[in-house]
Amino acid sequence: MPDFGKIYRILEVLHDNCQSGISTKDISRELDIPVSTCSRILVSLRNYDFAYKRLSDSKYTLGFAYLRFAQSILATNDEAFFSRPVLDELYSRIEETVFYAKYSGSSPIVIDVRGPVNPRIAVGLGEVMPLHCSAAGKAVLAFIPQYEREKIYKRIQFDQYTDNTTLDAEALEVELDEIQKSHVAYNHGEYHEGINAMAVPVFNRFGNPVGSIAAVGTAARLTDSAMREKRHPLLAAAKRLSKQIIRE
Repeated sequence: MPDFGKIYRILEVLHDNCQSGISTKDISRELDIPVSTCSRILVSLRNYDFAYKRLSDSKYTLGFAYLRFAQSILATNDEAFFSRPVLDELYSRIEETVFYAKYSGSSPIVIDVRGPVNPRIAVGLGEVMPLHCSAAGKAVLAFIPQYEREKIYKRIQFDQYTDNTTLDAEALEVELDEIQKSHVAYNHGEYHEGINAMAVPVFNRFGNPVGSIAAVGTAARLTDSAMREKRHPLLAAAKRLSKQIIRE
């Protein structure tokens, strides 16, 4: 019987190292899984094209099977369809990388992106945004009922990504109160060092958050004053997308 937990963790490592690639030994070391187990799983993943082994250095990256699944999901997803023109217009207005992250029930997952190719602020399709320290995550978390948030706090355990990451529920709750008032969530280098972001929730007809529209950029470019100026187009974009989802 395959250990899906180990498979998932290996896939996450391949995703995190999609540009540089990673060796079997490094995967084993990072996940504390025996090399033999990693090798066996990677062979199976390669057989089904979920992992690719480069000939140049024998390092692994994600395989091309994901493209088939991703295209199928995006082609039939209403929110992905509706978000395209909204993100196009938003990007033309604020000229920052923007994306829509759909809330899966456990985390916001990026399903559409617009913006220039900048390795420092690159956001990939399928990227999972942490609820407690990404703007996209906090924009959703603020409008999830309190009893559900308590369960989430136990699950996420406040993983630390940078020195600015909020590490306890009490401090986060204060921030979520402000987000509920303004409908704008901010991230000041909490998820990636030197990268700022802002996000606004998107709602369904029942008033539940289904995702968030976010803008991301370097801290030098997306300053506090810049985010204050750009929050209005972001709010308008999220309102437009919410209306389209409600009408559907």
